[in-house]
Amino acid sequence: MHTHPLQATVGFPRESGTDRRTILTPLLARALLGAGIDVIAEPGIGAGIFLEDKEYATAGVRFAAGEQVWAAPLVARYTCTDPADLSRLARGQHIAALFHAEGDIDLLDALRRCGATAWSYEFVAEDGRFPLGRPSGRIAGVQAVLAGAHTLQAPAGRGVLLAPVDGAPRASVLVIGSGNVGAAAAQTAAALGAQVTVLTRTQRSAADYQRQAPQGVRIQVNTRQNLLAGLAEADLVIGTILVSTYDTPPMIDHGDLEFMRPGAVIVDATCGYGPGYLPTAGPVQAPGDPPRVVAGILHVKIAVFPTLVPVTASAAYAANAAPYLVRLAQAALAGAADPAIEAARIASDGELVHPVLRAHARIYGMRP
Repeated sequence: MHTHPLQATVGFPRESGTDRRTILTPLLARALLGAGIDVIAEPGIGAGIFLEDKEYATAGVRFAAGEQVWAAPLVARYTCTDPADLSRLARGQHIAALFHAEGDIDLLDALRRCGATAWSYEFVAEDGRFPLGRPSGRIAGVQAVLAGAHTLQAPAGRGVLLAPVDGAPRASVLVIGSGNVGAAAAQTAAALGAQVTVLTRTQRSAADYQRQAPQGVRIQVNTRQNLLAGLAEADLVIGTILVSTYDTPPMIDHGDLEFMRPGAVIVDATCGYGPGYLPTAGPVQAPGDPPRVVAGILHVKIAVFPTLVPVTASAAYAANAAPYLVRLAQAALAGAADPAIEAARIASDGELVHPVLRAHARIYGMRP
């Protein structure tokens, strides 16, 4: 059984695999230490973003072997997607990370088996919003447009430049959704000079988005009529709605592709689980994979855009998450009542406790 000499301790192990990001930056370390929380980390925690151990030590971080870091009462990472990592935990410990476990039967099973209490950043909910999704959502939206701009080029793509050139018609970009990802995609496409249309879920979300929309962006409610009209004129379509169920009716199906221009591009920037709203996109692609061509339309479906810019992603995520991680540590280690943080609890004492994960477990025939 693990022993924890310092009960107000957060351990930061290195990320698994090739992911160069880290949630621990000197800024985050100072925020935790300022709240009276000890911080220990594996040596080389910031190597992937070119931060040396001495920069962490100056901020007050103590270094320890991986086994000791994993034995901390609260373990925090950027992501936790490898089920094997959870076997390093014991009942009574806590782990916080981006899990996105609802689409992964092996990870769901590992969360149950380890017996630890798990907190998933993406579910932190405050004032009806999910604040820890802002940095990664913005990065995904920006990169979706950049990926679309590249894919639009010949020989496979339509051959349209998103930036305006005298004598050529402006490119048309359709963004489906106006949340973190959609707003960033629309801002990026508009800054490049494209003609941008944003489809929102409701009239209320249209009014909310109007307050931050770049000048010239057209905003419409996502009716069937508006969607088909937008598809017909778009060179690039960016899908940014978060769909994480297997029974979501498709928003764009095979028949809809017939309305689109030959060589147009669809980028799925959120990549929900199951067929979701964009079944023609097929399975998730790895960065660098060629686009999937269906009915003459090029599809890009990448779920890991933030991993391609680890320096930017780590700095932005840690800065945004710092106050929430302090609160999470206080809730996990001291039992502080915090409804926003409690919303992020996904597993505890061998059971899945978050309704989204429990619903997916039932889809797989698992006991939550």
